[in-house]
Amino acid sequence: MIVAKPVIPDRFWILKQDDQKVGNIQATDAGFAVTIGGQVESFKNVRMIKQRVGIDFEPALKSNKKPTNQVHGFDTGCAAYNGIYEVRRQLPLFTKTRKSKSWYAAGWYRVQQNKQWRAMRNPKLITLQRYPYQGPFHTQQEAE
Repeated sequence: MIVAKPVIPDRFWILKQDDQKVGNIQATDAGFAVTIGGQVESFKNVRMIKQRVGIDFEPALKSNKKPTNQVHGFDTGCAAYNGIYEVRRQLPLFTKTRKSKSWYAAGWYRVQQNKQWRAMRNPKLITLQRYPYQGPFHTQQEAE
């Protein structure tokens, strides 16, 4: 029995038989190209591949990465994606969407702007780069 393991969901599969690679399936403009042992066959859809060639398709593994409201133990109060810990500045960082390029620091901080210190929750990283700050703190009371 040949098993198709997804590499790119709905676009590319590796075909294995007894844990040996025997070919692949690739999505094309006209449908799907099945390559087994150097021979290429074209099919219009996956159902036809299952019927004529007898390939079992493994389901694609879905990423269960749901956003959390914490980054390295610091509450964000919003959905936090791409959480990292920047070692050099010792900051827990995150973005607010998967593809965002704006980084925020998780937790509470004291930031000095216009000669005054004030408590800020989840400031942008660029704010911490431009102004003196203290933190991160877990609560607003600690920051004040």
